[in-house]
Amino acid sequence: MKSKEAPIAQFSNDLSKYFDRIILVSRLKETRALAGFTRVFSETDQPVEVKQRFLWKSMPEYGRWLPAYTVFGEGIFFEFSSRRLQEWEQRTDVINRIAPLAIRNKEMLEKRHFPDRPLTPRFVLLHTFAHIIMNRLTYECGYSSAALRERLYVSASNEAPMAGVLIYTADGDSEGTMGGLVRMGRPGNLEPVLARAIDHAKWCSADPVCMELGTKSGQGSDSCNLAACHNCALVPETACEEFNRFLDRGTLIGDFEQTMAGYFDF
Repeated sequence: MKSKEAPIAQFSNDLSKYFDRIILVSRLKETRALAGFTRVFSETDQPVEVKQRFLWKSMPEYGRWLPAYTVFGEGIFFEFSSRRLQEWEQRTDVINRIAPLAIRNKEMLEKRHFPDRPLTPRFVLLHTFAHIIMNRLTYECGYSSAALRERLYVSASNEAPMAGVLIYTADGDSEGTMGGLVRMGRPGNLEPVLARAIDHAKWCSADPVCMELGTKSGQGSDSCNLAACHNCALVPETACEEFNRFLDRGTLIGDFEQTMAGYFDF
């Protein structure tokens, strides 16, 4: 990986309120490997060796290996402000908004036999931010809607706290290496992109229904989204780590009734 930190002081003052660091990754390498198959449920108690046996009709005599391929690309890494993020995620209004979503997440994990993983306001915020930035960059950079991908680095543990989002493109063709994404992340170019992305998140063409569903029954797969639909925050599923779940525009910009504060407006 070849990267260069863009000093936060070179961006507008507003940007330094929300992010601690912005890193431009001019070249990254990603290796994708098929580790095995499962049946019915994607997560099982079977050891990796058992899953890998489904890759072959008979085990190769020349040793165990995995089918994989390597792609190259570029990206922009956003590290959120630790101070502002801690203040925001500890607010009662934020906790209350995410609480019903956390319950539905727990039910979904049990039904699909996934390992338990608590859902936090921090995760929903970073995930939604990744989606609205990807959607905006497809317009600004001219990438196809499925060309950009997300990688979330989220942890609220005291030992190793993380709050970062990598937006990148990595493909076997030239689309992932032409420098357009890194160029948009430079000071002077990134600020208007972020401003338009946040402004776009304030209104969805399906509003007020989209925002109202977020405060009532939820929407999307397993009702694991709040204010997020195909008109505002969803991306192609190949671009998303969570299959378009755990999204809420309210974590970015608040709700219409002003009963909670979004990260970018409190």
